[in-house]
Amino acid sequence: MTSEQKKRSISLLLAGFIIFSSLYVTQPIFNGLSHYFNVPLSDVSLTLSVSTFMLGLGLIIAPMLNNIEKKRMMSISVLLVSLLSIASVFVTNFYLFLVIRGLMGLALSGVPSIAMAYIADEVHKDRVRKVMGLYVAGTTFGGMSGRVVVGILTDLANWQIAIASLSIINLILAIFMVILLPASTVQTPNWVSPKQHLIKYSQLLSVPAVLKSMSLAFLLMGTFVTVYSYITVRFERAPFSLSESTIAFIFILYLIGTYSSINFGKLSTKLGIKKAYRLAITIMIIGIALTFITYLPIDIIGLAAMTFGFFGAHSIQSSYIATLTDSSKSHASTLYLLGYYVGSSLLTILGGHIFVKFDWLGIGLLSLVLTLIAVVISNSLFKNVVN
Repeated sequence: MTSEQKKRSISLLLAGFIIFSSLYVTQPIFNGLSHYFNVPLSDVSLTLSVSTFMLGLGLIIAPMLNNIEKKRMMSISVLLVSLLSIASVFVTNFYLFLVIRGLMGLALSGVPSIAMAYIADEVHKDRVRKVMGLYVAGTTFGGMSGRVVVGILTDLANWQIAIASLSIINLILAIFMVILLPASTVQTPNWVSPKQHLIKYSQLLSVPAVLKSMSLAFLLMGTFVTVYSYITVRFERAPFSLSESTIAFIFILYLIGTYSSINFGKLSTKLGIKKAYRLAITIMIIGIALTFITYLPIDIIGLAAMTFGFFGAHSIQSSYIATLTDSSKSHASTLYLLGYYVGSSLLTILGGHIFVKFDWLGIGLLSLVLTLIAVVISNSLFKNVVN
């Protein structure tokens, strides 16, 4: 591996870490934020939802800025996210905090939408999978680490120190990324106007299979994030009464997702997409059902099963969406991710209101209903798929 290849690989690993460690930092501290800002728990869910919603919108907008050099776009993104995250800890007004979180979500979109194109353009085809794997590993590890670090530091100090510490680390990593990442050598030959992008999006939205794929992303990601968001609050309360540090380690279960994604990719080749996807959702439903039992070891097993099933389904679906079109694969993937993040946003808000009124029973029933709807849609989507 050449020096430039090493720099590129390390930089993309850091980019993935910075973005996804910043996105979900409020998830393990909903209770603390509720007390600090003196707002209902259902409103606190907006601190996560507004970021994921703006990230989804940003994914639509970012490809339209294809005349901006890719390194510059990613560099602006990671630096701006880190600085906004630091600024958020000095805010005492809840609505201003939401504005900053929304701007962070918009800034965050500059990496996921560009990184994959950068890898495809700049990395030799023999190394694309390895470099893409490093980027994905960075996103997974970042998403997990952000939650764990913030959860532990909040328990030891407070949420401001927790988020500030992580943000300063991310700013340092962002500076290293900007220095190390080689500039793009491949540029888009012709600038594609926003109108042309919108035409491609509208054409895809008229395809039933694309809409069904977006619906599945909306339902399953929304379910997944909602369960993790409110089970942390549940574990803080009796009869569990766990500390924030202990609860933070629950997010290590995300590592199961890496294993699941890889193996369900192989399993879909062996069993076929339809059977593999059905198996993934079945495991997810079983996991959710186990969380109805008020016994910590069983709940952890349930979370692990739900995580395993979700990432399995996501890996199959995110690969399948690109097969639905020959000329607009990137646009199809963007629409899938739009469903993914908007589902995370809106269903987490809905989950907050349900949790306040019906506690965990409401979240569990909501999650089961959403996954059962996903079963019906997936059966329709894969009805005529042979393999």
